[in-house]
Amino acid sequence: MTLYQQISDMFSRELSAHGRAFLNYEALAGVEVKDMTIDGFPAKLFFNPARVRSVMADVSPEALQKRACFLCPDGVEEHQLTHNWESPTGHTYYIRVNPFPIFSPHFTVSSSVHERQELLPHLEAMLHLAKELPEMTIFYNGPMCGASAPDHMHFQAVPRHSLPIEDHFSTNYANAILVQETDLQTHLAAVKRVLAMGTIPEEASQTGSLTAGASHAEEYEPRWNIVSWYEPAQSTGGTPIYSPQGDLQRSDLQPAGRSYNTVIFFRRESRPMCFFAPEEERILFSPATVEMAGIGIVANRESFDRLTPARLRDIIREVADNPCT
Repeated sequence: MTLYQQISDMFSRELSAHGRAFLNYEALAGVEVKDMTIDGFPAKLFFNPARVRSVMADVSPEALQKRACFLCPDGVEEHQLTHNWESPTGHTYYIRVNPFPIFSPHFTVSSSVHERQELLPHLEAMLHLAKELPEMTIFYNGPMCGASAPDHMHFQAVPRHSLPIEDHFSTNYANAILVQETDLQTHLAAVKRVLAMGTIPEEASQTGSLTAGASHAEEYEPRWNIVSWYEPAQSTGGTPIYSPQGDLQRSDLQPAGRSYNTVIFFRRESRPMCFFAPEEERILFSPATVEMAGIGIVANRESFDRLTPARLRDIIREVADNPCT
């Protein structure tokens, strides 16, 4: 059986237990959706009350110390099954059904070791997973960019073509940067070169530390959201890519044969100002990778009604960063 077949079987078995995951996946059928066009980009807004835990997550060090880690074996809920995935990098990951889904199916892929959310030590494994699961898109929320468990390293996996950025790539939405290569190691090197454009102070770049830049000096990793997927070779038109030589390029037609795809979103802010506004103006919108990639998630009716295409565009621009300027 392929990895996808194995985790699909696990998904079916877990939902057959009729636990909390079953109820939340059943509730996806009732999610209200708004279609939006933002500067030519086809975004969507989901009203999903079951996601309130993630939208409102308190990820302060004090809050993390007080709660049990829900990605560690001791924190796994009843009926929650686990598939162990051994990465070619030698690291073991636990694949589980996400009990608070955005899509169906929706999986978490967490390190078997309780270690902080940090991309670079796990980036190669993320790309291996994308190739081993071509039916799924893999994404990463940075510790200050939507991760509701910044104390435990994890990715998430959702069905391919769930995120508008996959099929309608545009730099006009969230300043996205796309990297495409056929060879894993070449792709890995190119992605790392793009990530190095993040706000890392000179002393950190010399030591190889992932300390953030001056505006986020207390953080150990630059703010970013990452999306990766693997697909058969094909040509794409007019997409900006980052070349292995280290320069951003735009071409009218990229050559065929680029199978590894990674989109990088650099972030300026963790949450927009509207999240902290007075109640009569508040929009509880906390952008993570899914939002940066074109699917906005809100968990309360007032925020859903207040979010217009223009407002969503302004929020994404507020939290996004552009390392090329």
